[in-house]
Amino acid sequence: MNKKDYGLGSLDIRSLVLKLSIPSIIAMLSNALYNIVDRIFIGHFVNEVAIGGVYVTMPITMVVMSCHMLASIGGSTLMSIALGKKDHKKAEEYLNTAFVMILIFSAIITGVAFIFGDNILRLFGTTPENHEYAASYFKYIIYGFPASMIGFGMNNFIRSAGDAKGAMTTILIGVITNIILDPIFIKTFNMGVAGAALATIISQYISMVWVLKFFLDKKSVVGLEKKSMGLKPAMVFEIVENGMAQFSINMANAVVNSIIVVKMADIGGAIGVTVLSILGSVTSLFFMPMFGINQGLQPIIGYNYGARDYKRLSEAYKTGAIFSSIIAMVVFFVIMVFPHSIGRLFLNSNADPKVFEYLTVALRKSMLASPVLGIAITGTAFFSAVRRPKIAMFTSLLRQLLILVPLMYIMPEIWGIDGFWWAYTISDFLSFLIVLYYLVRVFRDVKRECEYEGELL
Repeated sequence: MNKKDYGLGSLDIRSLVLKLSIPSIIAMLSNALYNIVDRIFIGHFVNEVAIGGVYVTMPITMVVMSCHMLASIGGSTLMSIALGKKDHKKAEEYLNTAFVMILIFSAIITGVAFIFGDNILRLFGTTPENHEYAASYFKYIIYGFPASMIGFGMNNFIRSAGDAKGAMTTILIGVITNIILDPIFIKTFNMGVAGAALATIISQYISMVWVLKFFLDKKSVVGLEKKSMGLKPAMVFEIVENGMAQFSINMANAVVNSIIVVKMADIGGAIGVTVLSILGSVTSLFFMPMFGINQGLQPIIGYNYGARDYKRLSEAYKTGAIFSSIIAMVVFFVIMVFPHSIGRLFLNSNADPKVFEYLTVALRKSMLASPVLGIAITGTAFFSAVRRPKIAMFTSLLRQLLILVPLMYIMPEIWGIDGFWWAYTISDFLSFLIVLYYLVRVFRDVKRECEYEGELL
């Protein structure tokens, strides 16, 4: 056995999936908690309208994330390849070039946000009731954009350099700091949503310092070096080319999120946006474990696809799909049985009773198809791992951009605000059927490839 395969071609599949998935699950859950913690404390110490105001800024932070991922995903992938080829110099050049790109992106985005901040918020769906809260949060959070882009962006390089625990620690440090500071600034110092923003900014800068220390430490595989920093056109093009798919998916998600918020503000007002905010928090928290499983699955499936071991790659997908489906069923049960308790996590006893009423309806109607999402979500990871990038891209954009957005405009015209929530369930179920179709087709093709090349050997 090749000792460098880390057991991808030999260890028990179930144990391997868990071993690779758990660190990713912890990291992704921690990342989701950044925004969710803010909303929980704001809901309890400010009011329910403020939750919606803060949520309106989410598409903007998603744009920020998309830009740093263009450089970090593209650069870290190329860095890993260079390290695999023992080309340390080129690996370091990719790291440093991506770092310069992130610095430039952060300067541009921060400048645009400072100049056009208020107009951007109105464009992204604030209402007269929640605009003040959104503006108060946003004017502070802008100062954290550079730290967010550097911290999260360069964290991808830590993972690619082989330190999964270090990458997880970066996120945990920020989340724990945010949890500690939120009640202090929001409640004790009576700063409201501005306090939530300040707590987030401080936690992001602490994470950024941790990340920079990693790459300035002489013990790291590659480091930030002044002599390697630059913008060679060929290298920048390579990084952009490799990061474009992830950039496109994240930008599409930002656009979708913005469209949904604007539509909800139109038909449901400030209360509707608050309900949408809580729904978004719940779904991101519950489904992050599935995305973590995806990250664990991809190297296993990819390695065994390269080795043309159909039995192991198919077993890996089935194991991941089963784990994800179990999570999805638990999510379904919790949401259907305890929607009011979920509301209590985000809202204080003085909240408008209509918010609880609307939230219960929204959770139950929008999440009816959640049990099938385990198969759909792991399907996208499978397509990517067996080198079907077009299908992977299509299915990644399918659920929200291609199906949900049109339904958001059609369904409310028929059933009012209830149609808005039903659109989620219909979108989930239709995307599941389409992914299932591609799974059957791609599995058949992959099996044929493995059998054919096996005969040649």
